[in-house]
Amino acid sequence: MPKRSRYCIALLCSLPLFAQANNQLSIPPAQKTALGIEVSTATVSTANANQLEATAKVIVPSASLRVVGAPSDGLITAMPHQEGDAVRKGVLVVSFSSPALVEARKQLVQAQLKHRLASDNAARDAGLVEKGLLARTTLLNSQNEVDLSQADIEAAEKTIRLLGGKVGTDSSEIQLYAPISGTVLENMAEVGQRVDISTPIVKLADLHQLSLEIPLTTEQAKQVQRGDVVSLVDYPISGAVRSVKPAIDNSQNVNLRADIEQDSLSLQPGQSVKVKLQAGKNAAPSITIPSQALVWVSDKPYVFVESKDGFTATEVKVLSQTNEQAYISGIPADTRVASKGVAALKAKWQEAGE
Repeated sequence: MPKRSRYCIALLCSLPLFAQANNQLSIPPAQKTALGIEVSTATVSTANANQLEATAKVIVPSASLRVVGAPSDGLITAMPHQEGDAVRKGVLVVSFSSPALVEARKQLVQAQLKHRLASDNAARDAGLVEKGLLARTTLLNSQNEVDLSQADIEAAEKTIRLLGGKVGTDSSEIQLYAPISGTVLENMAEVGQRVDISTPIVKLADLHQLSLEIPLTTEQAKQVQRGDVVSLVDYPISGAVRSVKPAIDNSQNVNLRADIEQDSLSLQPGQSVKVKLQAGKNAAPSITIPSQALVWVSDKPYVFVESKDGFTATEVKVLSQTNEQAYISGIPADTRVASKGVAALKAKWQEAGE
């Protein structure tokens, strides 16, 4: 084997040992004091191990949303409510002029005239048949024309109603009403705008029924199950986890959905809120350390475990975390870990690995 190849193999074989050695940091007592390093003792979690803290986003669930759209092509003539207005179910929210409604009314008038003429013809033919002056088949044809014209009337009236018009008037205005009581979230068109059929015009929402989108790490999400309690930190509002999305987003988080109710409408869609989750039976006893004892390297959590000559960088698994405490596994109880001066230790560790 060439000498260069033997050298490369030897170097590759030495790499794991070198990395392991670099986890050991020799820190004399004097240097430890100078760096402001302090240690804390890891303890077994007996309370709040299953409580998670996170920042959630307030969203409107689809069940609380309604969009009023154009039932036909037309020109918007009125939108009496502004964004943020409270509206009750059945209140007018959009008026617009519709050529389709004009055409439907025209067809209704024609069908009514045709029906009147067919009815007159059928009545005349019935008299002639009674006198024996006309064949009964002719009367049957006349009565069939009455039935057909009546069907045309009913079809035209149905079209008018589907378009939002009222039968019995000659107005070309279509009036659309709020399908629910709620708040105008967005006016998606404006007065004077021509719209096509199915164009969304007004978005309404019942802001009493909201949801929270809660991002958690994959390890935190494993502790949560449907039905777990979610409480807002700054509001007297609580709810329950409805679903855990089985996918990781671009931030490598798992998103939970929780349902909440509010009376005062203090929460608004898009608002960020702090929440606490009380994890259910998936939560397990863990080791508790100060949150500031954790360091992250290449997206992996570590702690600096105190040793005889200094500290050892030790990878752990974060089960949950609050601003003050982290609940982890990977080290035994009573382990002493650096809780202050951690940034200095991280810098020395990374220097040793270069």
